[in-house]
Amino acid sequence: MKYHYANNGWTIIMEENINDLSTEDILRVGRLIVSNMVVVFKNQKLTTKDELRFCNIIGNIQLTESDRTKHISLVTGQKNDAGEPGLFGHASALDWHANQASNKNRMPLIWLYGLEGTKGSRTSWINMIEACRDLSIEDRMDLRKKKAYFGYEDGKYSTSSFFHNHVNKDNLFPLIMDNAGGHEGLYFPFLQMFGMENTSQYHFEQIVEKLIAHVTQEKYIYHHDWDDGDVVLSEQWLSVHKRWEFENMENRMLHRIAFDYSNIYGVQDD
Repeated sequence: MKYHYANNGWTIIMEENINDLSTEDILRVGRLIVSNMVVVFKNQKLTTKDELRFCNIIGNIQLTESDRTKHISLVTGQKNDAGEPGLFGHASALDWHANQASNKNRMPLIWLYGLEGTKGSRTSWINMIEACRDLSIEDRMDLRKKKAYFGYEDGKYSTSSFFHNHVNKDNLFPLIMDNAGGHEGLYFPFLQMFGMENTSQYHFEQIVEKLIAHVTQEKYIYHHDWDDGDVVLSEQWLSVHKRWEFENMENRMLHRIAFDYSNIYGVQDD
């Protein structure tokens, strides 16, 4: 199985066609997603069956109500028969976020496949493993003791009507954690974060401001400039991503699949 690293030294660029990969190869790709946060395939020609086969080999796929297969969401500004756009169909930026940040049982992996109209659009990912590694030992020890709560507020990172405002103070997450592959990193979807346990609002805002300045350094970011046929896979515990403003959203169509790594690491504990 051939691949190389992007210029940042950590993003994996695969040199294979997905349909040529064996089951063991696909499981290895799954482990690369968890260790390196972002894995990219270029120039793919896939059916929905091909897409689902790949994700199902790695783990369980989340059901969704907004698609034709009940597993694949349409990320697009194109309107359906009811005149409604797909998921995140707005032209304005879809700012930094992770999948369902306040949900402990959310799917930890995301598949994105560019079908049409993607040229000129950009999505970026922050690798929170790399960002965490450069913190001092003292900062890492302190942040492991901090637990935050998350939610969604309209306009904070998206103007999509798909989501509802909420803050979940019952699910607390440490700011530094180990993911399923044993990799230490920041859990820091900062635009979905609303407070910290036993921390004043002032101190909370200071911590967040300092960490945002740290993690948004270019060396921790992978920018993907889309072409039709691209597949980008990412891990959702120790990375966040952003789709930049794109005026041609009505012509852009991606498939999105949320899935887990239960066939690699087993079912995640609550």
